[in-house]
Amino acid sequence: MTDPTPPSSDSQSAERQCLERGDLARRKLIEAGLAVFSAMGYEAASTRKLAAEAGVNIAAIPYYFGSKEGLYLAVIAHILDYYQAGLGESLARIRRALADSTTSRAACRALLDDHMRILIRFILQETRVRAQVSHIYIREQLDPTSAFDRLYEGFIRDAHETMAVLVERILGDAIPPLEAKLLGHTMIGQISTFKLSRQTILHDLGWNGFSEENLAEIEKIIMKNIDSIIKSYRADLSTK
Repeated sequence: MTDPTPPSSDSQSAERQCLERGDLARRKLIEAGLAVFSAMGYEAASTRKLAAEAGVNIAAIPYYFGSKEGLYLAVIAHILDYYQAGLGESLARIRRALADSTTSRAACRALLDDHMRILIRFILQETRVRAQVSHIYIREQLDPTSAFDRLYEGFIRDAHETMAVLVERILGDAIPPLEAKLLGHTMIGQISTFKLSRQTILHDLGWNGFSEENLAEIEKIIMKNIDSIIKSYRADLSTK
């Protein structure tokens, strides 16, 4: 029995070019989705607008993603990858330390400080993509779609649960788990305040943006606040 005729180099090249065009179209649509969904929200964004932004035929959306919702979910998956790339290693480092029963409170506190400094720059440093990601995240907080569960289960829950366990290890078993969770949200919320009130803060302080020098000033205040919170809780817990 003879072997089947191998595909010609021309057919292999054509197939490769087709795959590359498909990958390019998907990437353009996801980039367009980031821009359009962040600016207009999910409901207001039309497939015509999304296709025009990507520079592709409108039929490319159902072809590659099934629907506008499918494209939005692909954008959410892209955002999850973005979060993982920016914060994943810091969170993994914390989880490894928490899994080791010999990790001291001082070491846990150092991990908290390092993670907060990373968060400050990840959330507040200004780039076009970061602004788009933030707008979609804020929209999902204020007016959640069916995609919020993917965003939450894909990254947010683990990030906040890791933070809560870290706070528990720093303060000891006497702190109730609910309070540890709320403290974690409070600490991260300090950074969110500067994000959500960015224009007010820039106008109030006469800043043109969050430069590295300005971020250092913000970091100094936030870290002092965290230190005060931890010292206050330790004092309260020691009297119980």
